[in-house]
Amino acid sequence: LMSERVNGLEHPYTITEYTHLALYCFANTQVSTALKLLYRARYLCLLVCGENHPELALIDSNIGLILHAVGEYEISLRFLEKALSLNQKYQGSKSLKVAVSYHLVARTQSCMGDFRSALANEKETFVIYKTQLGEEHEKTKESGECLRHLTQQAVIMQKKMNDIYQGKTKSGFPPIQIQPPSMGSVLDMLNIINGILFVQISQQDIENFKKEYELRQTGTKKSDASEAGLKKELENLSLTGAAVPTPLIEEDVS
Repeated sequence: LMSERVNGLEHPYTITEYTHLALYCFANTQVSTALKLLYRARYLCLLVCGENHPELALIDSNIGLILHAVGEYEISLRFLEKALSLNQKYQGSKSLKVAVSYHLVARTQSCMGDFRSALANEKETFVIYKTQLGEEHEKTKESGECLRHLTQQAVIMQKKMNDIYQGKTKSGFPPIQIQPPSMGSVLDMLNIINGILFVQISQQDIENFKKEYELRQTGTKKSDASEAGLKKELENLSLTGAAVPTPLIEEDVS
């Protein structure tokens, strides 16, 4: 509200504040409020920047993730595919942001049972991570595990479909078993795409900081005490009329 009053409705800061407030609301399980705020931010961004702006990709990714969390996979996929397209345009095809967008699209497609498309998109994620970060990086390994999981699911799905088509089973097409993502995992991904990092500080780090602070405080007190003593000594000398020694300057006799 302050940003609206001070900067105006169409100011970039106002749009950013709407997005940040939406993240706080989602973290406090106020999902519907978070979506309303993000829709508002998107509307203002469209008014100011139009549909082709990198900031819109971030807003669409946030909306898609939250919709994915509540099981609205089809609508979520539209926003995530739009975000992927914008990231490819402005960040480059080999950007890490593009890799994350591919991964988000793949996750949503897998929840919809489209394992073939999900596998193709996750492969793009894996290739970018492998190229940019190396095979031993944590993100590359996570993407590799996701690829193996999607491959297994795609094989199981195709086998069941073949059994139905060949008449080996009279039962209908089995329902897709979808495990909805936890709110914690969605929040972690929201933090990643919005650049929010949490610094983990151990108890030992806190103790070391306290010791260093105390040492600095002790050194400051000693320095202040020595300066105070020097000032007092100079004051005493001036009161008694004693001359304060000054450096000698040799006269130029030449």
